[in-house]
Amino acid sequence: MVTLLLLLLLVVIAYGLTYVYRRPARALLAGLPTYSQLPFIGNMHWFMGGGRLLYERFSEISEVIEKTKLPFVIWIGPYPVLVISDPEDVIIVTNSFVEKPYFYNFAQNWVGNGLITAPVKVWKQNIKILGSTFNTSVVGSYQNIFNVQARRCVEKLKKEVGGEPFDVLNKYLTLFTLETICQTALGVLDISESIVTNEYCDAFNRIVELLNGRGFNIFKHPTFLYQLTTDYRELQKCIAVVHNVSELVITKRMREREMEKENAKNETSDGRPIKSFLDILLDHNEANLSFTEKEIKFEVNTIIVGGQEAVSITLFYILLMIGYKPHIQKKLYDEMQEIFGGTKRSVTKGDLSQMKYCEAVILETLRMYPPVPVSFRYADKAIQLKSCRVPEGASFGINALGAGRSRRIWGPDALEYRPERWLGAERPGHPAAFLAFNYGRRACIGKKYAMALMKTFLAHCVLELEVHSRADQLRLKMDLGLKAASGHLIQVGLRT
Repeated sequence: MVTLLLLLLLVVIAYGLTYVYRRPARALLAGLPTYSQLPFIGNMHWFMGGGRLLYERFSEISEVIEKTKLPFVIWIGPYPVLVISDPEDVIIVTNSFVEKPYFYNFAQNWVGNGLITAPVKVWKQNIKILGSTFNTSVVGSYQNIFNVQARRCVEKLKKEVGGEPFDVLNKYLTLFTLETICQTALGVLDISESIVTNEYCDAFNRIVELLNGRGFNIFKHPTFLYQLTTDYRELQKCIAVVHNVSELVITKRMREREMEKENAKNETSDGRPIKSFLDILLDHNEANLSFTEKEIKFEVNTIIVGGQEAVSITLFYILLMIGYKPHIQKKLYDEMQEIFGGTKRSVTKGDLSQMKYCEAVILETLRMYPPVPVSFRYADKAIQLKSCRVPEGASFGINALGAGRSRRIWGPDALEYRPERWLGAERPGHPAAFLAFNYGRRACIGKKYAMALMKTFLAHCVLELEVHSRADQLRLKMDLGLKAASGHLIQVGLRT
């Protein structure tokens, strides 16, 4: 009892000292919109209630920013997080800061110091090595695999013809993207069903839910308290399942490298060997330059997380949208017919550049349904934004969801799904308001890869299948990504 009282006293004293220390920050940010606050937790109680509530809160925050033209402050206890959507603010923040806030450490056991979560010192070192792993020539060398995997997925979808509405994301798209990433970015061509399983997908989704639950419950932020919870024990079990996949992939690729020379395994059309993301990591490990086996595992998990989640969820929303808007689906089909002339040949690199309407569909989907609706940066120095001065020690929430739906930026039809807006001579909106691949110095390195894979899949899909959905019944939720809570089932029919 005495120990508990002493602990509570220490917590109160620590809070008091922190509150006093952060008083100048409160004064600087006093004029910005925020929610009402409570002692110790700030206004985190406004975000406790699950993914549906979280989506509603950030939609509400985005509307406040839209009307006031000011950042919105979320107080995590005494620490401010400024949610921003204004393109000028986004440019300043993303080019000034590359450090991530402390709560990215919550994923440490999962992805370690991978490119997404790494502190600045580690990120700067690793991005020099890995930044070019998804350039045009590398992505082009994957085109044959993209075709094989897309055809395979479409053949599986054909089994649903005439059936009941189904969840295309969890039943097909997640496994499709995971297999494709393993075969391309990780260089393991022979992926067995024992590696890519539904157990992996379930564990992955549960990890995301648990991390999100911790992030928006301030009482779970202290590591020593979180480790006492059942959530922590469940998280460790799920991470073990996910790590088992990455370890199997790494081991398999290492054995392949020992058995045969790489240029006999995979090379471009002009004979130059193409090295996968994983091969580059293994090369540096073997040369004792950098990347321990543990660090390789974390980078592999990071690339799986970033690639699988972004591509599968975007394809999911595309199928929902074109399934509910047949005129858009017809335009997409007509473009594919024009390119492929009624044949079912493979998609070439040259075909991808002709898919103007397909690209518009992808970009419009990413604008309205960004895979990561909010990302964060840590301010390691004070900085001046248009509307206020932000103190050192604050964090920023870069609001991709709000920026992509801003009427001030995209016009009065911002909430209308209209791919045609991307077909004009000039790019619509503002470059820093399209944040699906983030922006600035720590933007996503896999944009070319994602666009090529999605175009290839959509070409094969719409040429063979008609998609139907009730996207008007779609209800969204948020965890680390933007997910569907309900109204997300589709049906498919054969093209006649």
